[in-house]
Amino acid sequence: MKDNDKKELFDENGNSRGFYSIKNQLNDLTGKEWVYWSKSVINKQYPPDASHKIRSQHGGQKPPRLCADIIKIFTKAEESVLDPFAGAGGTLLGASLCGRKATGIEIDAGYIDIYKEACQLEKVPVQTMLIGDSNTMLPGLLQEGALFDFILTDVPYWNMDKVDRSKGKYKKVGEAQKLNKQSKLKEFTEIAYQDKAAWLDSLSSVFTQAVKLLKQNHYLAVFIGDMYNKGQYHFLSADVAQILYNLNLTMKANLVWYDVSKSLHVYGYQYQFIPSLIHQNILIFRKESKG
Repeated sequence: MKDNDKKELFDENGNSRGFYSIKNQLNDLTGKEWVYWSKSVINKQYPPDASHKIRSQHGGQKPPRLCADIIKIFTKAEESVLDPFAGAGGTLLGASLCGRKATGIEIDAGYIDIYKEACQLEKVPVQTMLIGDSNTMLPGLLQEGALFDFILTDVPYWNMDKVDRSKGKYKKVGEAQKLNKQSKLKEFTEIAYQDKAAWLDSLSSVFTQAVKLLKQNHYLAVFIGDMYNKGQYHFLSADVAQILYNLNLTMKANLVWYDVSKSLHVYGYQYQFIPSLIHQNILIFRKESKG
């Protein structure tokens, strides 16, 4: 890189961020930051901030600062982000934290109220949050000519918020047996899918519409955790990846978010191996021009 192709950038405290190439078409990261954020595993600790107590009424919400970090990898300042499963607004809050515009769609008005309250408490602007089903709202955005630079979303996880955490009874040494531990997740939505196939069909329908709103040669990122249920490991990330493959998107990475805040539990001890899932996948796809 020639000297006139790069410039040194500094943070708000005057510390050097490294050197930024003016030829960088993807983001505003310096070379040093690019190296850090191109790692396949994210193990940075995200404290429960950004009005976490209020937003935790949605069981599946993600840390806004994690969302902000991902958004900064795939966009430049003032570019636009779409979240078709907005929940309590983690993506939108993340976009506000890093100077991007965002539009979210959420079917539950209660979560939109939570998002707006969080914005007020955090003193950040309220982004565009639409109430309704993405299957009907996304075509309307397309008719209006809306296009987005990046899609970041955390999809509803099948029935993960409704199942028992473990099967059968459990006990600690010197204690009586106890009933099943229930999932700590509060239900994301009242929607109950008949089976996994119905859940996947629902996701496919939304992504089919959302991809039409993504600019050519731009990226889509999807949070999706795998699941252990009824004695079987469900590779949900592979299921969702197949949906995106079917939409002619090109997979570019599977980033693993190692959630260091997750508690470890003893599952299946003395009987069989059951994993304690402390990670989620962030599937990275690109809408590439053909030819």
